[in-house]
Amino acid sequence: MKKYFLVILTFLLISGCHGDDHDHDHDDGHGHAHNSEAPKIYSTDNEYLTNLNLMKGHLWVGIELFKAKHIENAKRHMKHPKSELYGDIIPTFEAKGTAGFAAELEGLALSVENEESISTIENNYQNLFDAIDNNQQFVADVNKSIDGKITLVVSLLEIAAEEYAVGIIEGEVKNKFEYQDALGFTEVAKNILKNIQTDDMSEKDRLAKVISIIDSLSILWPQLVPTGNIDGDSKSILDAVKEIKKI
Repeated sequence: MKKYFLVILTFLLISGCHGDDHDHDHDDGHGHAHNSEAPKIYSTDNEYLTNLNLMKGHLWVGIELFKAKHIENAKRHMKHPKSELYGDIIPTFEAKGTAGFAAELEGLALSVENEESISTIENNYQNLFDAIDNNQQFVADVNKSIDGKITLVVSLLEIAAEEYAVGIIEGEVKNKFEYQDALGFTEVAKNILKNIQTDDMSEKDRLAKVISIIDSLSILWPQLVPTGNIDGDSKSILDAVKEIKKI
């Protein structure tokens, strides 16, 4: 995953994601490039928010898989936010003066790993999302505006398209994990817009149009865990992005 994911080898060792749990070439195929440089402070608030919501996307998929009894598949997604994203965002947390959410992230991952009750897992999931939301407040007001949130949605959908292009190639499921990531990122993007409160009728209409475009992408994921060929292409997501940018 491309430009936002600069995975730190030392962090991977600390987080314990090694061996067959993180064999991307043969298992989940994320293949994020390892970078020997220390993580840097994100240059824009949108980049910061994008990475926070990518974590949400992984977690959303993870909890849905767990509820559907795809336990091992769920565990992989619960590990990804810590192993692929969290280490790189720590310097930005420090620069913004926020504490992050390492404890909540670890709590959810462990409850899934230990296959605790669904009520415990859902409680940890909600606590983590609340903590992520708190950290999202440390941005400029422009990023909290409707325009700012649509920009964030576009960023998430663009990454979803990249993931889908790896997961589904000419209708064949090449990587179910990337296919699922694309779903998670798309669902999180839609929820960002659905949670916006406004009394402005023109803005309500604008949001409804964007949400409708995102809803039209649901046909790309006929199953949470694909069992056969999928009639879908990442171009559909990129076309949706073009439509959204015109609204």
